[in-house]
Amino acid sequence: MDIKTCLNDYIKALEKEVMAILSDPKTDKRTKNLAMKPLASKKRIIQNTIDALDLVDRVAEEERAKGIGE
Repeated sequence: MDIKTCLNDYIKALEKEVMAILSDPKTDKRTKNLAMKPLASKKRIIQNTIDALDLVDRVAEEERAKGIGE
């Protein structure tokens, strides 16, 4: 399985967890905010990782293109 696919699946799982927290009427605003911060941080880290993987792929492709063109 592709790493990016796994990371996107993990993001979807985080989003489901967020929706579960937000939809719980018993949870007060403070508790929701405290629960959301780590989830938002995890999502941001994963998105940054995906962006870094895309950058590495793009640079590798450019290097291969330079090697072929020479």
